[in-house]
Amino acid sequence: MTAKYQGFPGMDDILPGEIEKWQWIEEKARVFFDASGFKEIRTPLLEPTELFVRSIGQASDIVHKEMFSLKDRGDRDMTLRPEMTASVTRSVIENGLLTQAKFLKLYYMGPMFRAERPQAGRKRQFHQMGVEIINKSNIGGFQVDFEVIFQLCSFLRYVGLTNFHLRLNDLGNVSDQQQLVFKLKRYFFQEKSKLCSDCHYRLDKNVLRIFDCKNKNCQPVIDKVPWDQMTPLSDKFKTLGDCIKSSSVMDRPIPFEIDRRLVRGLDYYNGIVFEITAEGLGAQNAVAGGGRYDRLYQDLGGNATPCTGFSIGMERLLIALEAQDPKAFEALKGRKVYFAPLEDNPGILEFCREEAIRLREAGIRIETGHGIFSLSQHLKKANQQGGRFVVIVGPDEWSQRSVLVKDLEKREQTEVPLERILSHLKKAMRLC
Repeated sequence: MTAKYQGFPGMDDILPGEIEKWQWIEEKARVFFDASGFKEIRTPLLEPTELFVRSIGQASDIVHKEMFSLKDRGDRDMTLRPEMTASVTRSVIENGLLTQAKFLKLYYMGPMFRAERPQAGRKRQFHQMGVEIINKSNIGGFQVDFEVIFQLCSFLRYVGLTNFHLRLNDLGNVSDQQQLVFKLKRYFFQEKSKLCSDCHYRLDKNVLRIFDCKNKNCQPVIDKVPWDQMTPLSDKFKTLGDCIKSSSVMDRPIPFEIDRRLVRGLDYYNGIVFEITAEGLGAQNAVAGGGRYDRLYQDLGGNATPCTGFSIGMERLLIALEAQDPKAFEALKGRKVYFAPLEDNPGILEFCREEAIRLREAGIRIETGHGIFSLSQHLKKANQQGGRFVVIVGPDEWSQRSVLVKDLEKREQTEVPLERILSHLKKAMRLC
């Protein structure tokens, strides 16, 4: 039977059985970024359209083709955010956060919206997590760029992604870019007859956006851009490369290459830009990317503020993790506990509720059989829910201040005192 109402293509439901992976990656992100000194920020889904036109660029594919925009009841132009950096910038300026500190380390996660053709890892409502180091005094210079890249690679390895590759490019500083744009325009104008109509538009509006083109007929022209003549790699960029080359994450080097074609799809970048690719994502194999942006705060009404940041596509990260290891999330099933009360006893039911909360606070996933008091029904439901452990609380166990913990995988059952349930489960799950 076809449902009367269906979701929009590319805006997917995340259902039980799948949502646990999302919750796991979100919890890992909060632990990692909190421990690294970043503070979470949340901004509204709707922002003024002009914010993104000004920051991302009129000629970018995002603004030119992909934004979900509308008029609100006050006849104001509003847009569902297609990315977060502009929203974070607006929030920091509006709330005066830089009046309280010389630099900010912020992280975020949440849904973004772009009217793209849905494909693997690319949705119209997609999700990102990312960080921004907002560096009012430009403390550390390129060392901040290195910190951001190192944090990104460290996080990916922390969540288990090992088979990834880092690509880097140097777009030059603000003054260098003016010369670069002039030289690129001259080059592409000479090759204009070989470019598609979209690239003709980009040549007029913002020549850097030609590098976003997917038209195969334009690729030979793009590939032949003489980057080293137009903007040689800076000494700072070379030093950054040396730092990456000499560093390691979890005792493994960071694989990287210099890709002079890499410009990223947003107008506010200057200097270092980077992208992380991984296997299992098809042609669109980028799982994360970012770079330095020194003009954005000034462009949006604030003071000149050097910044560096990155974002990670959460859908793409999950796909990449499972492509690398099809059993990557099997461990989550082993950390699920099902509570099975065998009697409609207020004391037993209240204990199950309170103990479930305590275990959930400790990072253990919980299922509870509400309104079921038959052990066979409980075990059937526990198997359906994919739980490994069942905490059985019957009248006999309750009178002895204990429970039975059944390991469905090993087919073992252990009597455990009430006060030792958490420690017993953590040991069985190898969490301690």
